[in-house]
Amino acid sequence: MKNIYLQIDEEIRKANTIWVISHMSPDWDAIWSTTALYEILDFNFPSKKINVINLDDVPGNLVFLPNAEKITKDFSINDFDLIITVDIWAFKLNWFWEDKEIVFKDKMLINIDHHLTNEFYGNINLVDISKPSTTSVLYDFFVAMEYKINKNAALCLLTWIYTDTWSFIYSNVTPDTFTISSELMNIWWDPTIINDEFFSNNSFEFLKLYSIVLDRFTLKDNVWISYIKKEDLEECNCIHNELGIVVSKLNQVEWIDYVCFLSEKWNMVKWSLRTYKEDVDLTKIAKRYNWWWHKKASAFTIEWKIKIEDWKIAVEKTNWEIIYFT
Repeated sequence: MKNIYLQIDEEIRKANTIWVISHMSPDWDAIWSTTALYEILDFNFPSKKINVINLDDVPGNLVFLPNAEKITKDFSINDFDLIITVDIWAFKLNWFWEDKEIVFKDKMLINIDHHLTNEFYGNINLVDISKPSTTSVLYDFFVAMEYKINKNAALCLLTWIYTDTWSFIYSNVTPDTFTISSELMNIWWDPTIINDEFFSNNSFEFLKLYSIVLDRFTLKDNVWISYIKKEDLEECNCIHNELGIVVSKLNQVEWIDYVCFLSEKWNMVKWSLRTYKEDVDLTKIAKRYNWWWHKKASAFTIEWKIKIEDWKIAVEKTNWEIIYFT
């Protein structure tokens, strides 16, 4: 890793204008990592121009993060020396993949990620599958390169730890979690901001959407299943990025094996799987499909459609195979 860190540091120092790109429909990890990376680069290399690019909106419960407002849709397509993609396991998940030859040309591309399924598409690939998030991969890089971490960066990084562990209760909490947290707390610490903005900042529209999810829940073979369709999001005036917190809220029933939450996204269906149980391995389900997975939290998105027939939840694939849940 040290050699890769040094290569990335060298490219950052050579560049004048840097693009930081996260994947389409950015989730929490994409926002944590891009806001933290922007702050670190801007603070440690103030002469450089940093653009954080995503054409989708930031989830409402993360807009409080420093630099969330810097994530832009307004940029010059040729104005960069270096591209850093974060939390993008497959190149097709960035906004410019179809125009790679036109947009990226021969510019340096750095790929930073933690997913087991990463395709190593960059000129330099910093991919650590032992880490629970891309933000944690970045944190190790910051420390190894002795970059200065200021209050804004500490806020972004602590928000990552505090929310990713769901206030230190998830199974991904380790002694290192508390070590890193204590180091960051010496720079910045005000948990009320994270609690108020992330955990408690639920709009009426979101609560309406959440009530729809709860109303639709059914139990099948000790699996708790529900779904949201595109028209539900439109009716409640919510965006797909807000659904991440739904899955975490649902994964709190002790007697179920796992939660399976389906949501229509673009022309596809995203499966989000969560569990607390030590004897449940969600990778056995998710690795059948080319997306990303971890033992306790997995997801995949495929070109399917949700159908409701005779009060049964069905997922219809493009080859007309039907999977019924109830």
